[in-house]
Amino acid sequence: MELETPYALGGTYYVETVSVGKRADDETVRDCVVCGGHVYADDWHLVVGVLDTNGDRQRHHHCSDDCLTEWLKLMTAA
Repeated sequence: MELETPYALGGTYYVETVSVGKRADDETVRDCVVCGGHVYADDWHLVVGVLDTNGDRQRHHHCSDDCLTEWLKLMTAA
């Protein structure tokens, strides 16, 4: 879901999208950026699209809404 107004994280970074991801045939395993737990691509998880003012984009994968909330708190406090 694209946010109507990007959410400022501080500095030059903005959250542009938040979505729920799941790819049934994808065996990729990532580390949650907050708790270090596993984020399995073939299981439901949260994906945040971050845009910087240079136009570069990043995707951050979170294992739960609690980790997403904690990540947002950490990023906006920096």
